[in-house]
Amino acid sequence: MKVLDIKELNFLKVGVDIDPLTNHKLEYLEKQNAISALLLNHSETKILLVNQYRAGVHNFIYEVPAGIIEVGESPLSTLEREIREETGYSKEDYDIIYDSKTGFLVSPGYTSEKIYTYIIKLKSDDILPKELILDETEALETRWFPIEDVPKLTLDMKTIFSLNLYKIMNKLSR
Repeated sequence: MKVLDIKELNFLKVGVDIDPLTNHKLEYLEKQNAISALLLNHSETKILLVNQYRAGVHNFIYEVPAGIIEVGESPLSTLEREIREETGYSKEDYDIIYDSKTGFLVSPGYTSEKIYTYIIKLKSDDILPKELILDETEALETRWFPIEDVPKLTLDMKTIFSLNLYKIMNKLSR
């Protein structure tokens, strides 16, 4: 396994591996793991989405808050940091109702990345968010949407996955 450090790429590293059965060279992206969080209001009628430009689709999209796990961070501390930065809510404002514990493979055919998935719920619908703390490369807006509208707003996999996971959890708990 070999990882190429290409100076022009800050976010991704290109890797090359050898298939043990065929000896063919296989290329992949070596990428840091990440978290994503479906944020529900307390009454569980709305979901908070962020809207930002995504270069991979050359457009603005709605998606759940998410972010890269920095070196030395745990998935949980990344959740707390990203939620505070992107939504204005602090860990005291919400409860975790689902924690994937291990990351889900994003696309094992081309990347090493795993996403740790969380579903969180505000402790009260009266809690107001603080000001966002965005990185210089981030420009995003947040907006609450009724749960039933979310599938019509995005094709983002982590958002749709989290929403469907939440719906399954609700069915199973009845």
